[in-house]
Amino acid sequence: MTKLLFLLQKFKSLQVNKSVAIITIALVVVVLVIISLIILNGRAFSPIGRVNTAVEDRVKTVSAFKEVAKPVYLPPIKIQVKEKVLDVEEISVEEGGFLGVPSSWQTAGWYKEGAKPGEEGNVLVDGHYDTNTGAPGAFWGLKDLQVGDKVLLTDKLGRVFEYSVITKSSIGISDPERWQVFASGKDKVLTLITCGGVWDYASHTYNKRLVITAVFVKMEKNW
Repeated sequence: MTKLLFLLQKFKSLQVNKSVAIITIALVVVVLVIISLIILNGRAFSPIGRVNTAVEDRVKTVSAFKEVAKPVYLPPIKIQVKEKVLDVEEISVEEGGFLGVPSSWQTAGWYKEGAKPGEEGNVLVDGHYDTNTGAPGAFWGLKDLQVGDKVLLTDKLGRVFEYSVITKSSIGISDPERWQVFASGKDKVLTLITCGGVWDYASHTYNKRLVITAVFVKMEKNW
């Protein structure tokens, strides 16, 4: 009987040890799982992850810089034709669809709905050929321009834009094609307009307009 009791106690001891072993193994598994999760989470913050974030930040910075770096174009304040430098004021289309003229005989007028110096499109500038007394006006010398001559525009920042004359023509004040002087495209063009032809006493103006077309060459330093 004593031997039997001893065997029973030993068997129970083995069962307890087995249970402890199972619990220990389970705990080890849990610990390993936790460690694995920590390692995996840590990879999200690894140096590689930080590098990718840095690259993305640089891309965003470059993109933002490109937006800021877009060219800024401003109205002209001066124009130089040959040796003559003139102030420039803003003009618009008047009632009846006619292009306005400068308020002074010796001032050029920039069409404010058109392009600005250096910008894509048509920079349209006009000026008086002569005064009401017949004295030379701002654009008196326009008739002497030849293909290849240089015209300079200065904007409000003092930047100087060079244009080169490519065409010289006249158009009647009643010509249906006269509106082509307002035409604008992707080319950087400067159009200069003044009176031409002969004086029309009936309409109190010259019967033609002298039109000079020039193309953008470069932006120069301040004169």
